[in-house]
Formats: sequence, C-alpha cells, structure tokens
Amino acid sequence: MRHRIDLIALGGAKSTPWDAGLALHCSQSIASLTTTLQQICATSTDGFVLIADVNQNIDEHQLNTLIENNLSSDVWFDGMQSTKLSWPGLLDLVSPINYFNMNVPVHVANLSKLKLQGLLINKRVLAGNIFLDPRFTTIHAALKEWVYRSIYSGVLFQHYEAHHTFELQDESIPFDDQLRFIKYRFGQKWFYWCAMRNLSFGKSFFKIRNEKTEHVRNLDHSSWNATVLENKLPRVTVLIPTIERYPYLVTVLKQLEAQTILPYETIVIDQTPKSERQVQQASASSKINLKYFELEQAGQCSSRNFGLNISTGDYILFIDDDVEIENDLIEKHLRCIQYFNTDVSCGVCDEVGAGPIPKDFSMIRHSEVFPTNNGMVKRDVLKKSGLFDLAYDKGQRADGDLGARVYKTGARMILNPEIRLLHYHAPRGGLRKHKARTVTFASSRQNITHFRMPHITELYFAKIHCSKQQQREQIILLALGTFSIRGNMGRKAVKVAYAFLMLPSFFYKIYRRNKAADQMLTVFPQVLDLQNKI
Repeated sequence: MRHRIDLIALGGAKSTPWDAGLALHCSQSIASLTTTLQQICATSTDGFVLIADVNQNIDEHQLNTLIENNLSSDVWFDGMQSTKLSWPGLLDLVSPINYFNMNVPVHVANLSKLKLQGLLINKRVLAGNIFLDPRFTTIHAALKEWVYRSIYSGVLFQHYEAHHTFELQDESIPFDDQLRFIKYRFGQKWFYWCAMRNLSFGKSFFKIRNEKTEHVRNLDHSSWNATVLENKLPRVTVLIPTIERYPYLVTVLKQLEAQTILPYETIVIDQTPKSERQVQQASASSKINLKYFELEQAGQCSSRNFGLNISTGDYILFIDDDVEIENDLIEKHLRCIQYFNTDVSCGVCDEVGAGPIPKDFSMIRHSEVFPTNNGMVKRDVLKKSGLFDLAYDKGQRADGDLGARVYKTGARMILNPEIRLLHYHAPRGGLRKHKARTVTFASSRQNITHFRMPHITELYFAKIHCSKQQQREQIILLALGTFSIRGNMGRKAVKVAYAFLMLPSFFYKIYRRNKAADQMLTVFPQVLDLQNKI
C-alpha cells in the first residue's frame, strides 16, 4: 500500500522532486517549522509528515515499507549513532535513575539521540497537540521536550537505519530552556526544586513560573486487543520462583491451567527450607507441563537463572508466586508483542492496599520498568542482555538491573496497563526472607518511625548504570523522602521533627552502605548467559 507522505525539506528553497505528497521548504527554526506543519495539516489530516534535510537522498519505497511493517508505531526516527545527544542536565535532579535518562552504547539507537532530520510522523500525533513549543529559545530543547512529552502521552517511536549523514550542530541546552523542560514535564514542585538547587531566581524564573503547561492529548492504542494471533503460536515458558508460599502457589498454578492459551512449560523453583517443604501441594500437571525443581540455597537471581537455563520457550513470562491472574494473561501478552512488534511486554500489578496505579502507568507507552511479576520477554533478547546479575540474589533492583541491560541493547519495551494481575505481597517468603524489604516506600509514608533507606544493591545499581551526578541525586532525593508522610498536619510536623533528628543516622548508614556497594564492584557483576557461563 502506498501512503501519503508530505515532505518538509530543511535548509533553503532547493527544488526537491517528490510525488508522495506535498513538498514544502522551511528554515530550521521553531517558527518556520510550526507554520509549515500548519500548512501541511490544513491540506490533509491523513498520512504522514517527513522532516528531512534538503540534501538528503530519500527512498520513498523504504518509507512505505517501514510504515507497512510497523503500523502500530506513530513516529519513526533515523537511528543515528552518536554520544553527543542527550536529555537536559536538570533531568538528573528530578529523575536520576530512570531508564530514559541513562546513557546507552554508541551503537544503539535511542530516543535521547533523536534528530529532526529523518523524522517521520503520523499526522494523528499532531492532531490536538503542538509539535515544537514556541516558548523554547532553541529548537534542540523544544525537540527534546516534545519527545519526552510524547513518550508519556503514549506516542510509540520506532527507529530505522536511513544512514543519513549531516553535520552535528551545537546541542547544548540553555539553562532557561532546561527549566522550561522541567516545568512543562514535571510540574511546579520540581521546577522550584531545580531553580533552588541552581540559585536561579532572576527574571526568567518568574517568567517561566507563570507559563502554562500545554494540554496533552493521549494517543489511543485500544485496537491492540483485537489483534488476530498468528496460527503458529510461540512457545511460552512461565517461570515462578517460590519460598514458603504454597497456598498462593497452588492458586496461581490452577489459574495457569485455565489460561485461554496454555503455557508450553511452567517452571517452579522452590527454595523453601527443606524442613518446611511441601512438595505434594505443587503436584505436577501435564496440562501446563509443570517442571518442579528444588534449590537448597535461596536466591531470587540464582533461582531465576536456573529456571531460564533449563527453559525451552520462545518467550519467558515472569510472574511471582503470590499473584492472581485472569485466564487470558498469556494471550494478552502475546497479542501485545505481536501488535506492537515489541521485544518485551510489561504488564502492571494491582497491589493489595496500595490504591490506584500512578497516572504515568495508566496508558500504553514505552516502558522504563521491567516487571518480573508480570512481564514477558523474547528469549533472544536475554541472549543479548545476559541473565540476572547474582549481585542482587538477596537484594533489591534485580528486575531493574536486567531491564536496564535489556533497554541498553536497544530492545523495544512496551508498558501495557490493560495486562493486569493482582499482587498480594504475602507476609512471608520472597525478599522478606532475606530482610531486604522490611521498610517499603508505602510504609515510610504511613509510619512516623519508618524511613525508606536504599538497600546496598540499589546503590550498586546506580554505580553500574548511572553517572556520579545521578548517584548523588538519588541519595539526596531519598533523604528528602524521609520527611514525607500521609495524614494531617500534626502527623506531618512530627515526622519532619523526627526526620531532622534522624538525618545524621541516615547519612551515616548511607555512607556505610555506599562503601559496601563499592566493595561489591570488586566481585560483581556476575551475569550469566543462557549457556550458564559467567
């Protein structure tokens, strides 16, 4: 099928042969691009817009093939390989260890490297939304804000290799534009925080403070669930580690037997102490090809690695032992993977007693999480990223670390909140067995004497994946979190007073744990591959 593709040629009025749609020229400025886009969209609201350098050689057939093969995507960008392009530096003060803010290898295409040249946009993305906000002083800053805004409004990006060559210009972002980025994308609270950290309260501060954030229209991807699955379904391995949770385990195994698409195999790794083991409660079922193994040494990473190395499925579905699942969980993950042409399908969990899921997790979008309690991943992706790092065997962030390595391979990860399960957070077993989750974020916001301290492995995670600046900001934000509590003003005042008294202790413990994380770097990472070699 031939699609209408209108062309915006940047850099002068050189004649550009083009018969796929309208062709207009404009200068590389926010005002010129906005005017030209308005002209194009006034002519036709259907089809696509290609923004290209006036000297680029464009293959219309390649673009049509690209669209046909990735119809679920909304924006395609040239997968240019460069380390010079990145997000605004102030993002480190707000979201220091977010996947989207991490550096990726130079050979991996990434949204932080997206350029105007080679950008192909479905016009539905532009309907009701502005493209580049004219209040930014630089086109680079406006483009970064649009990309970040688009990610969190459900716009799906796909990179392609056009092998365009053009000279890189200065990509530095002025401080005022960085403040705008934070104000528009994260709100007034974080805007004040960044201004305070930089002692920036001049005229531009008051001007930006009074600027209104543009309304963002979220994209609708609801048609994904009507996808007709291919006749030959991939083989799905369901992997469940378990410790001391037999009643929960029996429930989830029965629910797996009722799936509309049955697992190819179900691997249970039981790490319950031998004296408490109740093998008969997890009896084998041929319907789900249950394979039951016992490990004497408990560990969330070693147990999952063991299961992965004996698995034979094309896809791996990670779930916990203390969850309840609907009968179409596997089917929904497979539909999501097929429709969005994704490598990882990330569902969400309704946590008992935790309230509704956050707004950012209520739409289909690119994912910055890798849930090992509701996530399906292609086996081939794990061959590139490696398995779980044994550094996290009894600590937190094991799933975050694997997800970061998957993300850095360039794998496509889609968050789909329509794929849900219920997570009980059983009172025994799991990470509680290793005393790695005694105080949670939720409990620190409810209990005056609870402080959410970073686990040693969380600090280790930041040292592996983040810059020194991002590591420092993670600790500062955690320290600020010790002052937070839900409730009336009286409770909040008591919490603040108690937190001030405990701050020296907090930073001393952070110092000790940071040293322990440094020591871990002398032994780890220990990342296995699927052939069980370190």
